[in-house]
Amino acid sequence: MMIKKVRKTIEKYQLLARGERVVVALSGGPDSTALLAALASMAEELDINLIAAHFNHGLRGAESDEDEKFSRDLAEGLGLIFCTAKMERNNHKKGISPEDFYRRERYAFLNQVAADYQAQKIALGHNLQDQAETVLLNLLRGSGLEGLKGILPKRDGNIIRPLIETSRREIIGYLNKAGISYREDSSNKSKMYLRNQIRTDLIPYLKEKYNPKIEENLAQMAEILRAEDEFIRQHTVQALQSSFIQKQPNRVLLNIAYINKLPSAVRLRLFKTILEDFSPEKNGFSYIHIKSLDNLSKMNGSGKRLILPLGIEIRREYENLIIERKKARIKQTLYEYPMTIPGSVHVKERNVTLRAELTPRKGIDLKSKNEVYLDLDKIQQPVVVRNRRDGDRFQPLGMAGRQKIKDFFIDRKIPQGKRNDIMLLADRVSVIWIENMHLNDRVKITKDTKNVLKLEITNP
Repeated sequence: MMIKKVRKTIEKYQLLARGERVVVALSGGPDSTALLAALASMAEELDINLIAAHFNHGLRGAESDEDEKFSRDLAEGLGLIFCTAKMERNNHKKGISPEDFYRRERYAFLNQVAADYQAQKIALGHNLQDQAETVLLNLLRGSGLEGLKGILPKRDGNIIRPLIETSRREIIGYLNKAGISYREDSSNKSKMYLRNQIRTDLIPYLKEKYNPKIEENLAQMAEILRAEDEFIRQHTVQALQSSFIQKQPNRVLLNIAYINKLPSAVRLRLFKTILEDFSPEKNGFSYIHIKSLDNLSKMNGSGKRLILPLGIEIRREYENLIIERKKARIKQTLYEYPMTIPGSVHVKERNVTLRAELTPRKGIDLKSKNEVYLDLDKIQQPVVVRNRRDGDRFQPLGMAGRQKIKDFFIDRKIPQGKRNDIMLLADRVSVIWIENMHLNDRVKITKDTKNVLKLEITNP
């Protein structure tokens, strides 16, 4: 009966392909023992090769060593390759819970075995009860769909769980009928861990008082939610590929009008995905962080900021919402180059060249987007090419009064992070030209202009 159900799960989720090598995580407990025995019985039929891998956590002294010996004897009795390793507790880093550390070390070992033997899959022994416990655990933590969808039958293309739809009762029945012994982990009875409390206290209470099939129903709910979660994930991927979202190193720009038109479920998942991309462990952010980001996207006015964990800063700049790793922000470099007229200057910080040359008045093309023309005689030399400085002022073309460069940039909605990149040409009096062809009224060409200076930016 159990073998039939396992075979059905393998087919349903396409867990295995013919000719594959499979690393089976073997602890010696009933689940992993049944998994190894079941796959061994189907190996010829499925055309797969098995490698048994046991990770000795060393947490229970002699009992852990006995688990390793049992696992070795079982694997060798089935004629399988057996690999083992012991956990190095000295590798434990601060800020990581013991349970998370054990899990990481275990997966690192399994992945290493898979790499050593060029195995395509790693099979784990999670069963239907594990699924129900996980859903309840995540429910108690206030998780969203990504938690309530439970344990995935297949993850990352290579982690598979053939027993995920098989109950613990069916597993024990299979082992007893086949006369296969297994180990009992005494730590599974400890009330120290929340999962064990759910297993020994909460689920039996729910089964007795409310629903005898609570585990099956929770597993079914997880399957339904996996499909809905996948729907949201696909729409989130599509949103991330939109031209309205620009991903840069340590920085993401989101068009506020675009993201606020997205369905709420997609928008929140989008925020969660972007934030987790800034985290090496894909975590560190809770619902309150994501909701705060969402609230910021709906506020009016530029300049509003939000600081999140891991040095993440979020701010509104005009039509964009900017998510940036604050610690990684590059300090703006001041640059300044003297310029002779006529002549040219290469601005290495921008990797562009600014050329200045005299040109006949009849050769002026005022419609050109790449050239700008100045009255040479009105320029108070010497001149320099540089980026902005505090207190810089400018008289925009057609205006009588002067304006701070900072205010000029704000009026034209130039993002703060880009203002120091913009090239300026300044003489002894003030800035006379701003990149993108903004000209100071003081040096504009008039009917009385005798000597015309042409400025042109060229790229390599």
